[in-house]
Amino acid sequence: MNSPHGHPPGGGAAGDPASSDLEARLRGSRSGWIRWIFLAGLTALVFWFVFQRLDMAAVQDTFRRADLRWVALAGLITVTFPAFSALRWGRMLAALGHPIRFSEAFEMIMAAWPMGTITPSKAGDVVKAYYLKDRVPVRVVLGSVLAERAVDVLVLLALALFGCLAFGRTELALLSGAGLFAGIAGIFVALKVRLPLPPKIAEKIEGVLLSLRTLGQSPSLLGSVVLLTILNWMASVVQVVFCYKAFGVDISLLFATGALPLAIFVGLLPVTLSGMGTRDSALIALFAAFAEPEVSLGVGLLYTLFGYGVPGIAGLPFMRRVLGRMRS
Repeated sequence: MNSPHGHPPGGGAAGDPASSDLEARLRGSRSGWIRWIFLAGLTALVFWFVFQRLDMAAVQDTFRRADLRWVALAGLITVTFPAFSALRWGRMLAALGHPIRFSEAFEMIMAAWPMGTITPSKAGDVVKAYYLKDRVPVRVVLGSVLAERAVDVLVLLALALFGCLAFGRTELALLSGAGLFAGIAGIFVALKVRLPLPPKIAEKIEGVLLSLRTLGQSPSLLGSVVLLTILNWMASVVQVVFCYKAFGVDISLLFATGALPLAIFVGLLPVTLSGMGTRDSALIALFAAFAEPEVSLGVGLLYTLFGYGVPGIAGLPFMRRVLGRMRS
């Protein structure tokens, strides 16, 4: 039977262990939701500690005097995030021999956004794989997504290294450079050395390695993926600069390019929901020489709103439509 879009079936047969594992992950588990509740509690606790150190009247005053024109411009940049992501993912799948339309990639990126924000795991990625399982092998979809994340991390580290060197932050540049070197070396070893892993784990890793090999073997593909990744992260940097401008603070684009990635990495620690609280604390510390803590907290809250809240809400109709097709 053909897929809902009329394409021939791919690697998702009914007896496929990867497909069965995917369905189990999509249903989720009780332990996952317990972890989500635990993280929600930690998020509230982190914010409580942050607020204890700030003047709440000053925080309220910061938001009252915000220039809404700059806030609106920062918000408009959010539209570029799913667009760049869809272009990049589409390029990856096409290079792997499974092309999809930009509109389809965009729809799935948007459908995955709310689930990736509110669920206890990367359920949004699982939805992508489940939706395409009759056309694209599950390990290829998940491998392409994980390979994109590897590129995301390496580009973010490179931007941090560049910005820190430009501003003479030697200690932070060393940290970023070490992370970049370790990441590249880890990928090189993974591609060259075959580890004695159990077949089930080896099959999952092979999907990622296939995508990374494809990137390494095609300079044009690698260049376009890296370029789209840089544009995506620089859009975030510009958005943060605009948010600071909304609160009357001018931040150098170069400094923001070096500092924001470090705050994002702190937010990636699995301590709070979507990095809330921890990322805000990092922004307060990293931008302390340029802005009051209340201003950086306001920027952090806007960053969370534009990076998670707005696209998460906008993605709900897409999620409903995609899940409806999956059930039919």
